[in-house]
Amino acid sequence: MKPKITTSPSKIAIALAIALTGSISSQAVAQQQNNNPSAEEQPQDSVETIEVRGMRSSIKESLHIKQNSVQVVDAIVAEDIGKFPDQNVAEALQRITGITITRNAGEGQNVTVRGLGGDYNVTTINGRRMASEHSSRDFNFDLIASELLGGVEVYKSPVANTQEGGIGSVINIKTRRPLDFDGFTFSASAEGIYEDRTEKVTPQASFLVSDTFLDNTFGALFTMVYSERTLRIDSYEGQGFYNANTEDADLTIRQDVDGNGEFDPYVDNEWGSIIPGYVRYGNKQDTRERIGGSLALQWLPDSDLEINFDSIFSSYETNGTESQISFVTYDESWTPGIPGVKEVGFAEEGIVDSMVLFGSGAMAELLNVSRPRITETYQVGVNAKWFMTDELSLSFDVAHSSAENENNGHNRYIVARGFVDEISIDASTDNLLPDVSLSPVLGTDTPFGAHYSYNDGTGIKDEVNEFRVDGRWQPLGADWITSIDFGINIGKQTKTTAANASRNPSAFSNAGAQLSSDEYADFSVDYSSVEDINGFELFRLPSSVIIDSDFSNFMDGEPGQHPSPWPRFDYDELFSFYESISPEAANQLVKATPRPNDSYDVSEQTTAVYAAVNIENEIFDLPFVLNLGVRMIETEVGSRGFSLNPDLVRFVAADPEEPEIIQFLDEVENYQELVEFEDSYKDVLPSINFKLNLTDELLFRATASKVITRPSIASLKAWSYLNISEREYHASNPGLEPLRANQGDLTLEWYFSDYGALTTALYVKDIETFSTQGRNGTTTIDGEEFEIQSYVNSDAGGEIKGIEIAYQQSFTDILPSPFDGLGVQLNYTYVDSGYEQVDETHEEYDFRVRDLPFRGMSKRSYNAVVYYEKGKIQARLAYNWRDKYLTNEDAWGGVRWQADYGQLDFSASYDVTEQVNLTVSATNLTNERGYAYIENEEQINYLYRAGRLINVGASYRF
Repeated sequence: MKPKITTSPSKIAIALAIALTGSISSQAVAQQQNNNPSAEEQPQDSVETIEVRGMRSSIKESLHIKQNSVQVVDAIVAEDIGKFPDQNVAEALQRITGITITRNAGEGQNVTVRGLGGDYNVTTINGRRMASEHSSRDFNFDLIASELLGGVEVYKSPVANTQEGGIGSVINIKTRRPLDFDGFTFSASAEGIYEDRTEKVTPQASFLVSDTFLDNTFGALFTMVYSERTLRIDSYEGQGFYNANTEDADLTIRQDVDGNGEFDPYVDNEWGSIIPGYVRYGNKQDTRERIGGSLALQWLPDSDLEINFDSIFSSYETNGTESQISFVTYDESWTPGIPGVKEVGFAEEGIVDSMVLFGSGAMAELLNVSRPRITETYQVGVNAKWFMTDELSLSFDVAHSSAENENNGHNRYIVARGFVDEISIDASTDNLLPDVSLSPVLGTDTPFGAHYSYNDGTGIKDEVNEFRVDGRWQPLGADWITSIDFGINIGKQTKTTAANASRNPSAFSNAGAQLSSDEYADFSVDYSSVEDINGFELFRLPSSVIIDSDFSNFMDGEPGQHPSPWPRFDYDELFSFYESISPEAANQLVKATPRPNDSYDVSEQTTAVYAAVNIENEIFDLPFVLNLGVRMIETEVGSRGFSLNPDLVRFVAADPEEPEIIQFLDEVENYQELVEFEDSYKDVLPSINFKLNLTDELLFRATASKVITRPSIASLKAWSYLNISEREYHASNPGLEPLRANQGDLTLEWYFSDYGALTTALYVKDIETFSTQGRNGTTTIDGEEFEIQSYVNSDAGGEIKGIEIAYQQSFTDILPSPFDGLGVQLNYTYVDSGYEQVDETHEEYDFRVRDLPFRGMSKRSYNAVVYYEKGKIQARLAYNWRDKYLTNEDAWGGVRWQADYGQLDFSASYDVTEQVNLTVSATNLTNERGYAYIENEEQINYLYRAGRLINVGASYRF
């Protein structure tokens, strides 16, 4: 009878050493177990089942995977059924060296591996590529409930059968199989989640049921998880800092220095202003619902055949609204006496740090911002392993994955205008945020007028289909060659977008001034609600639209003076008000409608063949394992969408007296037509992975490989448009080729116990090519010259290099009781990078002149975990910190940085009986906040407070 894939602890190391070093699958262990047969999977007389339970067992299994793989790999193994080390997969991954995460409303969502963000990493489930509802190639890890998983493996060096596309890494998520368990197994858990900013408790529950039949030759496993969460985010936003080093001189600070009425810019100041052009505060209240499940069937019809069916499903929905208040501070001059500005304070010459706005300048805008996320993601796959002979085995795998974001125009960005007597903004304090006060405070009786109403949203559907055949030949009696791997992988991914947006979000601005144009002559408009509000003609909003705030203790914990809770407005009532003014304008101009000209399809079909030889021998009596392989891929790209046809465009003078100012003669949609593009490229990717056992405990690795990452989906779409005022022709480029790089690793790893190791890794990535957006010549359209702005392949390269150090140890045999339950996990990562960009003249310049790294890359990060496991008690205290990182090189006012961030988490459990377990955990114990800044930490661009999460629950198992 064909055995189960799990073995006894003493056999795990042997099995992984043989199979992992051979790298039979594209994801080593995952597809070794799921796709490719190995010698250890041949018929045996008995079957032993091993269950991973507890922190130490999880650490032990993770170290086994790392030690016995020929690749550079790190792994996380679930401590028990439904018990992952962290509440979120992304937050668990950040404990691994070289990995940092970005957060969405305080929750981990996306990962960066060795300085490269999500677009540079490939995510698979059970070795199969997963579709993503993201508009890019990034994968949102908050979609997959951690309770569904058995483990996650991060492969930092590829072998020939590794899925291509990840210059950063390949991240493989593993689900459970029924024959991993011995007979019938049932597990259920329930938790209450307390969010300290909303002061609400929401539920989370999961269960797993698994059983085996027909003498343990057939098994079925089903899991289900449900969770709700409420959250509240208090935030501050500052946009448009006026820096002397920005390209636009009009944005520098000006003052009438000599009293001649001319406003002279300060050109000698270092960075200009602490006060931004916009000051905005927000209160976001969200609800999140996640439903997930998995089904696995496993059948061993005879000793030479194994068939597996795997499926996983996730539904994730977020709903909520952010109520904001905004003040506009920018002006042609910020000097006292200019209308709207009453007082200005200077930290030093030319650097504004305080002001008082009055009159028309004391404008307070209310905003209603909503960006719901409604997603469904699933994957199904069937795998058959056939042991044809003692030497030859084949694996056949077919899979389908789909992800959909159903946001078809549900985003809202609504602005209403109100006024007060004075607005004071003072950034001269030592606090991160300025002191802001309004006189009088805003209330529901404050007159507000309609201003801006933009609705949009893009529905996204992503589908991935794959078929692969993997083979292994293990020649009997060969001295050096242990196996030869070969295979073919055919896949197709299609991403479809459907854009929706308001045609004219300013239709009701300035008392509907635009509605009086000839373009809207057929619209009926009722102007009876127009009022003069502080010198502005506006549609006065009725009292039914403006409602009281629904929050208190705003920015609790953040030093300084912040605005009192402000009123908000009811969007449904607002839209009804718009319909009462002009039903045509409300439904045709403000309501989001399909925008086919901004929608597109992009498809990629890949065909890959590979071959690899696995060699085991000795050098000076030291055993080594060597994997030599090559992967050859052809990628066919198809792109379909609406693009502007320059031959159809006609211009007309906007003003007969100024003929140089032009506009379209007709609607721009009439100049666009449906187009399709096709292109293809080929790559040959060699790889070498070498492992040398210096002693039984000490090993050395060396790897070298060529890798690729395909261009962003947005850059491949069939799309173009004209910016008439700037005389620019913007276009994407479906003909872009991938980013190509050469990379290498050197590691030294000391495994001094089953639960302890000291490892270090040096790595370098030499990126040969980039795709970048820049100037690409000129073109003449209807007699007018336009500069082409498009995505191009650039030979300008870059380099990433880093070091990873990790230490973990259990003190079971070192410390006396009760301290022998203690253990630690420590790691540190340093990574540096530099790259060249193409400037406007296509001359290369090095961003390292300003020491700018890749986006999302923190130079330093570290983890410190202390755990305790003894008897019925488990506890863990974990701290994670990452350095600042670049988010935008060209933000308004300069370079945007996300500040360094550290977070302390705690978890504990108690085994009441062998079946019943009680748990408690706390996330963000010290109530940290995150923030970003422009150029200088005194120019705060964004700051948020998400608060703490506390989980209390129980689980039952039999």
